[in-house]
Amino acid sequence: MIKQERLISETFKQHVMKTRVEGNYGYLAVLSDIHIGLNSREYLQQELKFLNSLPDNVKVVIGGDATNTTTKNSKGSIREETLVGDEQVYALYEDLKPLYNSGKLLGITSGNHPNRVYNETYISIEGFVATLLGDKSLFKGSQGVVYFNVNKNCYVHYIIHKHTQRKDAYDYFNADATWKEHLHRPEVTPKIAVSHNLFAKTPVARVCYEIKQPAFQVYPDYVQKSGGRPLPLGYYICQMSGDIHDRRLTPIWNEDFKRLLDCGMKL
Repeated sequence: MIKQERLISETFKQHVMKTRVEGNYGYLAVLSDIHIGLNSREYLQQELKFLNSLPDNVKVVIGGDATNTTTKNSKGSIREETLVGDEQVYALYEDLKPLYNSGKLLGITSGNHPNRVYNETYISIEGFVATLLGDKSLFKGSQGVVYFNVNKNCYVHYIIHKHTQRKDAYDYFNADATWKEHLHRPEVTPKIAVSHNLFAKTPVARVCYEIKQPAFQVYPDYVQKSGGRPLPLGYYICQMSGDIHDRRLTPIWNEDFKRLLDCGMKL
C-alpha cells in the first residue's frame, strides 16, 4: 500500500546534503543572492578566498540566485550587468572551483533569477555550473536540506529561496536553522521549538533560528529607481557545538565572524 507520508518524504531526497566533522565546533556558511554579473565580484572572490582559508570543519552551500540572469522578460536591464549570459556561468564556475577542490562545497540550490532561463528552456544554469565543477549531483534543486554532524550532534538546516514571509511558515520542517533568501534583508530570529523525548515521555524545548539572508549586490539601479534603500552585503555562518551535553547553534554575520577571529576565537 502506498502511504502519503512516504510519497512526501521522497520529494525532499533530491535536496539533501550530508557532512560530518570532528572537533569542538562545525561551521556552515550559506552564500545566497550572489547575483554574479550584477554584484561586486571582488567582494565575492574575497569572501570565497577567506572561507577557503579556514579549517576543514567549515563547509559552504551556494544558495539561490547565484547568477543575475537578466532576460528580455525580467525587470533588470542587461546594460547594468558587468557580465551577461554565459559569461556569468563561466565566472561563477571559476570563482567556485577552488572551494570545490578543497572539499568545502556541499551543494548549490536554485533561485528565481536563473529559473527565468529554466522556465523558458528547461535548461538549469546551476546544473551547468555543478557539471562544469565536475559533479552534477552538487545541484540540489529549489531547496536545500543539510544534515551536519559535529561529532555525534546532528544539526538540520533548511534552505529555501523564494519563500512566504510568514514567520512560522516553515516550522513544519523542525529544522535547527531555517535559511530564507531572496529579499536581501538580513535578520536573525531565535525561536523555541518543542519536540518530545519518547523514552522519557516528556517535552523537550530547544532554541532554533530563522535566518534571513543578505546578498552580494551593492545598490543596483533597479533598486534605486524603485526607492529602495541600500542593504548590508554578506552572509551568515552558523557555529555548531560538538559537545553532546551542550548542543548549541549560533548564527554569526560574516563581518562579525572575522572580528571574532581577530579577537582570538578558535575554530
